[in-house]
Amino acid sequence: MNNKLIIVLIAILLIIPMSFAFELNSNELTRTTCQGSTILFTASVFGTGNFNVNLDGSASSWSTAVPQGFILNNNARTVYIYSTPNNNVYPGTYSLNLIVSNGEETKTIPYTINVENCHNLQITGETYKETCKGQITSFIYSLTNLGNYEEIYQLGLEAPDFLTLSQDLISLSPGESKNAYVYASQNSESTQFTLSAFNNNGIGEITSRLQVNSCYDFTVSTDKDLVNFCEHSTESVNAGITNVGINKDSYNLQIEGPAWANLDKQSLILNPSQSGNTNIVLTPDYGVKGNFDINLIVNTNEISKRKTLKAQVNKCHDVFLDIEEKEISLCNNAKVPLIIKNTGSFEKEFRLETSEQWVGMDNYQVKLQPGEEFTTNIYIDITNLEKINYDVFVRAIALDSSELSVDDKIKVNVLDEMQCHNTEIISDNNIKVTQGSSTTLPVTIKNEGNEKLVYEISMTGDGSSFTQLNPSILELNPDSAETIYLYSAPSTEVNPGDYSVDVRVSYNNNLLNSKNININVKESEFNQKEYVPLILRISNFLKNLFPKRIAVENQSEFIKEENIKEEIINEEPPENIVEINEVDFNKTIDANKTSFVSGLYNQVKSYWLYVAVGIAIIIILIIIFSAGNKEEDDEFDEEEEEVDFKEKNKKKDKEEEKPLKIGRWILGVIVILGLIYSQMKLKWISYIVKYASMLWSYVIIYKFYVLIGLILLLIVILIIKYWGSILEFFEEEEKPKKKKRKKK
Repeated sequence: MNNKLIIVLIAILLIIPMSFAFELNSNELTRTTCQGSTILFTASVFGTGNFNVNLDGSASSWSTAVPQGFILNNNARTVYIYSTPNNNVYPGTYSLNLIVSNGEETKTIPYTINVENCHNLQITGETYKETCKGQITSFIYSLTNLGNYEEIYQLGLEAPDFLTLSQDLISLSPGESKNAYVYASQNSESTQFTLSAFNNNGIGEITSRLQVNSCYDFTVSTDKDLVNFCEHSTESVNAGITNVGINKDSYNLQIEGPAWANLDKQSLILNPSQSGNTNIVLTPDYGVKGNFDINLIVNTNEISKRKTLKAQVNKCHDVFLDIEEKEISLCNNAKVPLIIKNTGSFEKEFRLETSEQWVGMDNYQVKLQPGEEFTTNIYIDITNLEKINYDVFVRAIALDSSELSVDDKIKVNVLDEMQCHNTEIISDNNIKVTQGSSTTLPVTIKNEGNEKLVYEISMTGDGSSFTQLNPSILELNPDSAETIYLYSAPSTEVNPGDYSVDVRVSYNNNLLNSKNININVKESEFNQKEYVPLILRISNFLKNLFPKRIAVENQSEFIKEENIKEEIINEEPPENIVEINEVDFNKTIDANKTSFVSGLYNQVKSYWLYVAVGIAIIIILIIIFSAGNKEEDDEFDEEEEEVDFKEKNKKKDKEEEKPLKIGRWILGVIVILGLIYSQMKLKWISYIVKYASMLWSYVIIYKFYVLIGLILLLIVILIIKYWGSILEFFEEEEKPKKKKRKKK
């Protein structure tokens, strides 16, 4: 029983696959077609199942199979495959695979499609041709339609302009041939060109070469293209003419260029491939220099050619003469250096001469090698000459056949007495100064003459009693200047007003120039303003600060202060208030440093009361801050037991600090040297003094407010310092002092 069941199952398994098997057949597997034509393949499918149809291969992009899917139940169906190659498909062999599948099994039929060129065009003709220059010729081409259709082709020519086509269009039936022509004009040259025939279905091309030979041609050459030689010498250049034509010819030769360029032959007769020579002879004379183009012109009955030769002629016979000064203004006799140099290529001897008898020379004749230079002097004696301008020429003449000559000129201006000692005084015309102060004025003396002068400088006028001018002797070179300083310091005994001084500059007791300077002395501020005592200033300040709190009943106190004010005026010396002028202030410091010290003393001594109060405030502040350290002193008593231990450690620390101390000394020396060097270069101390002086001047102006500020600062510090005591006083609480433990 079991064996029968197994046999039935095996039979069922064998029958199930057989029910899904199918057959795929096709009668024609290869076909040929043209671009744009359609071919049809058919295939038969027999079997059972749900079938899918697909295509692949190089021809699948322009092929289609229908139907692409169907169902069979043990019957047959035909599949149609259409293939249409378009114009973009190149002629050749392409593959096409038909793939049929029912899900259980897949079968394939390979097809082959041959795409032929059904619009084929064949072009034949002359691909090479020779001709003589100046002749007309043509190329003949045959165009044959090897395709299956009647075609119209457009003709094109890729060639120079001297080649032309016989026609632009040509019509051909299948298998028909026609001729087309390419013409070469009289001015043709050797070239390669391409004839093409094309339409939408294809293109045909042929390439040919035209070789143009010179039947009457020649070449011209020279053994040098550039010649470089000296003046007054001869240079010969060989020129060759070669007949490269196919006929005998005669040649006429000409030269085009400067007159010193010539030919030794004027004509030549040459057979084919024969060469002839002529010489271009160059003979420039003295004085010829530069670049020249020399043209050799060769003419025949047919052709004319030229060859250019470049000639560089150097001035090999030359001399350089130079008077170092081209113009000189003289008050006395003088000598001027003269340089002569042989800039040529040959040894030469020169004679030197001048145009004026009152101008002499060290040497009148000199022999120089090429490139050698010689320096001499010309002496100008202006004694008994009229005070006018003269043009003096110096000439160098070569003593050989070249007779080379060159000259140079110097303009001599003979000056009169005034021009020789011309001096200018440059300064401001007015200065201002206050009684009891000082100021300086820069005065520039400029020597605009032509001699070195030693000036005597003096000063006169009603302002000279309180004015000085130093130095009194000044030595200046021509076209140089130096600045001296006028120092004016009127005392309080000098009445305010305008004073004048005359600055006089003399030479050898002869006055050369003078300048008047006005000095305006202003009245000091002490005489202009009423002195206000310190107490009254403080009261006025408080009055302005708290206007509502000051009662009218306090007027009696102010009356008392007025009395005090009168007493102070009689006792206290007047303040020396100086008007601040930053420009004059700076000039004073730069001109006379001692005036700064004396001025500072005069200003400080007038304000001894303010200085004393300020010093007292500083001392009080020092005492307050030093008092804060007393509590720390008590702690030292508690730490006496640790002293011995610390002293032992100090010895070790000192030994360790020795290298550090040496380093600090070295660093300190470097810093000091750096400060000294920076002072030498930048003069920073002078700037510190300058701005400190300016700061002090502002302190003097606002001294009252500075004093009030110091007092307020003292009050604030006292409040901060004793704030705790103030609170205890108002709270009436006593805080027990903490007992400090002594360290064991």
